[in-house]
Amino acid sequence: MNKSRFLWRLCVLSTPIALILGGCESVRELVLSIPGADQFINQPLPSIPAQTPNIAEMEVAIRQQINKIRLENNLQPLENNERLAQVARQYSQRMAQENFFSHTGPEGDTPAQRVRDGGIMYLMVGENLFRSSNISDPVPVAVQGWMESSGHRENILRSVFAETGVGVWREGNQYYITQMFLRSLL
Repeated sequence: MNKSRFLWRLCVLSTPIALILGGCESVRELVLSIPGADQFINQPLPSIPAQTPNIAEMEVAIRQQINKIRLENNLQPLENNERLAQVARQYSQRMAQENFFSHTGPEGDTPAQRVRDGGIMYLMVGENLFRSSNISDPVPVAVQGWMESSGHRENILRSVFAETGVGVWREGNQYYITQMFLRSLL
């Protein structure tokens, strides 16, 4: 769905709120009218590249497998969002280095907060996590595990999501995988 059609739908679906806020004008214009928003949106994130070329291939393989599943279920494939991948990669790295595994970070941060902190405006966000030990190729195991879990499967098959970012981090013999799902606001 192109952005202008999406914005029209947003205005139709949220007419009472949109009319109060000034009609069905561009959501981007509305958000950027908030003082200081231009300093927040689309600012560069600290770049954390994939640890190795092999791990970069794992990130791509996860996206490809998830998109194959979506296509098999008559859903649009998810577009790669590199900013979202940076958020996912940073969180995987953080879980590995701080030795925790949870959708909520030790300081109480949530997936939504991490995405906002990454300067990404969104309507809806989701997150799938996976951790493994002593598995040389965690990609098929992660995707299969997500598909066998109702909440994770729901994220993968949620038609409203249009973008994804995958971050894999290896610490010793453990892999941490974060897949973020997004319906962008802008």
